[in-house]
Amino acid sequence: MNNMKKPEIQKLRIDIVSGQTSALSLLLGRDGSISRQGNGRLPADAAHAAGHIDTEVFQQLLVLLDEAIFPHADVYDHPDKTGIPITYSVVFLGPEEVTAVFEFRLGSETPDVGELLPYFDSYIAQAVACTDNWFAREKSGLTA
Repeated sequence: MNNMKKPEIQKLRIDIVSGQTSALSLLLGRDGSISRQGNGRLPADAAHAAGHIDTEVFQQLLVLLDEAIFPHADVYDHPDKTGIPITYSVVFLGPEEVTAVFEFRLGSETPDVGELLPYFDSYIAQAVACTDNWFAREKSGLTA
C-alpha cells in the first residue's frame, strides 16, 4: 500500500503514449523545472521545450490532487484494448525512492475504464492547461 503524502512530492511525470507515438510528456518539479512535449492529443505535437515555470503551477497541481488515490497506485492493464492502444502514466516522485506510479494500458474505445482513469484524465487536462501558456511562449521562441 502506498502512503505517499502531497508534501513529499518533488516531481510529477505524466506520459500519454499511443503505439510508439508520444502524445504528451510532461515533467514538472517543485522547484519550477519543467519539460514538456505535446498536449495529450493525436496527431502529436512533436515540439519539446524545457526550462522553468512559476513554482505556483506545481502548488496548484498539488492542491488539485486527492491523497486518497495513493493507496491505489498500480499498473492497470485492461484486457479490452479496443481501438487505438494508449498508455497513460502518472508518476509522483518523492524523496529518494518514494514514488507512486499509476499506469493505465487500454484502447481508445475501451468501455468501462473504472473511476480512477477518468480522475487522472481530468488531472492530466488540468496539468496541460496550467502549463499551456508557458509551452506556447517557449514554442514561439523555438520557431523564431
